[in-house]
Amino acid sequence: MDRVDTGMNWLSRAAMMVMLVLILIQVFTRYILNDPIEGVIGATELYLMPIIVFGSLSYLEMYDGHVRVGIVFDALPEGLRAGFNVVLRLAAAAFFALICYGASREALKAWDFGYRTSGDIDAPLVTTLVIAPIGCVLIVLRLLVNAAGDVQHLRGASDRIG
Repeated sequence: MDRVDTGMNWLSRAAMMVMLVLILIQVFTRYILNDPIEGVIGATELYLMPIIVFGSLSYLEMYDGHVRVGIVFDALPEGLRAGFNVVLRLAAAAFFALICYGASREALKAWDFGYRTSGDIDAPLVTTLVIAPIGCVLIVLRLLVNAAGDVQHLRGASDRIG
């Protein structure tokens, strides 16, 4: 799982670099050459931005890099903190599973009806709509792995207490 998360994070970083280069080229061709290249905005919003967001979610969770209210959470006893982590991670996994379900339905609908993107890029819409479900599956798996680790931590703490 760590390798998959790290690989997706590298893909996300590569997408960010491609987006940076494309936008720089777009600015140069538009304002210096007065002849902008087509498709940069479409590629950025349809493919690169979703890859950046959904490709890095599970990697962020792998390193526990999400935002939390540290002043309250850090003041809790270790066992209670681990218990809260289990509950919060399972709730987050359920939330992302629902997002995955909805996004997958939309991707399948786009596939069934042959929807295409509008604008500069003419491609099947399903090619962009599958990014979110893939990222959501990865974050759900990572949340479940981390919740299992928290349960093991709880068991270890209860063994020391008892």
